[in-house]
Amino acid sequence: MFQPASLKGESPVPIDERIRNKYLIFYLIIIILSFIPCSLFEYLYVFYLWNKGLYLFFFILLPLNFFVLIYILQISAVLFSALSLLIINLLYTPKEGVFSRDIKDKNYLYWNLRNLSKKWALFVSASNPFPWLKNRFVLRFFGVKIGKNGICDTCWISSEFVEIGHNVIIGMGTTLLSFGIEQDRLILERIKVGDDVVIGAKCVLLPGTVLKKGVKLSAHSYTNYNDVLEENSIYLGHPAKLKEV
Repeated sequence: MFQPASLKGESPVPIDERIRNKYLIFYLIIIILSFIPCSLFEYLYVFYLWNKGLYLFFFILLPLNFFVLIYILQISAVLFSALSLLIINLLYTPKEGVFSRDIKDKNYLYWNLRNLSKKWALFVSASNPFPWLKNRFVLRFFGVKIGKNGICDTCWISSEFVEIGHNVIIGMGTTLLSFGIEQDRLILERIKVGDDVVIGAKCVLLPGTVLKKGVKLSAHSYTNYNDVLEENSIYLGHPAKLKEV
């Protein structure tokens, strides 16, 4: 069964409870580190403006201070998450395939650790006053390839093994899942979306799906594992089938 995407708009990054509990300190360290730049900024703000003759500026600039703090926190969270992700990937290179959902399986363990390292940054970025930055900056920072001139701000995209071309439109509530969880198996397969593709609202793309250039996928459709939708064609249904002309 597939992990549902967060209603908040956070990218789907499920974490096995056994691994989460065991490595919780790792997650907390990322959170604590991301607050250090915020603390330094706030200290300087108070140090320079909470002085005689500057109190008025202190209060006038409070809204700007709050706004800047949000972005310092989000950028710090992304940077520290990316650093931890780099270390994890050096320890064990991400691989595609079908793996056992056993914490002794390195592929399953390190997939969870990668998700754990990204969870805080994705959570914080989902609360961004400019929510489009989540897909256009954070996911790209984590290695997801998203082309230019696209619309993908209201969809949920897995944070790895996803490639999206140029001029792609992805409808509201659509989910691109490069992972599948089925009983005792974890499936990791790359999703590829070609240039000029249009995906309707509330569609689901399962692992291994390939949408070639110019494909149109109708709303409320979903693909099967490793489906290949041919170039300049229209697909719809459950699962998606080529529309008869």
